Amino acid sequence: MNLGDDIKLIGIRLLAIMYIAILYVMFGIYMTILLDEYGYHDIFVNNDDDPQDSVFHMVWELGVMVGIIACIAFIGRNLIQIIPFPFDGAFGFNYESVREVTSGAILFVFMITFSASVQQKVVKLQSKLNLIKTKKYKSVQHV
Repeated sequence: MNLGDDIKLIGIRLLAIMYIAILYVMFGIYMTILLDEYGYHDIFVNNDDDPQDSVFHMVWELGVMVGIIACIAFIGRNLIQIIPFPFDGAFGFNYESVREVTSGAILFVFMITFSASVQQKVVKLQSKLNLIKTKKYKSVQHV
């Protein structure tokens, strides 16, 4: 191979990475919107007004939400893998050799980051933990 072919392969590889990123972003946005609106929103987010809700219960709910996202990211990654890349085979390029095709971590992180329900749950859990920490600190000071 010569330098020109190497440059072409690098260009096609970069196009493949951008192509995968675009597919992950599109899938992630649509699935996050669906999950936030119709998935677990009514079950896990709207019941956070209960002041008696334990930290363990809130962590469990957050874990279930993240688990649901992980399962959907796994399914999405497998669906995205079967979408063909237009330049597969050009100049000897193998689309499946790009690690981003077989790794769903980008999709998972994107879905976690853009899920409004997960963000709300994390904020409420943080405030609950800060409240507990503040109460313990005040009780230690009064002793």
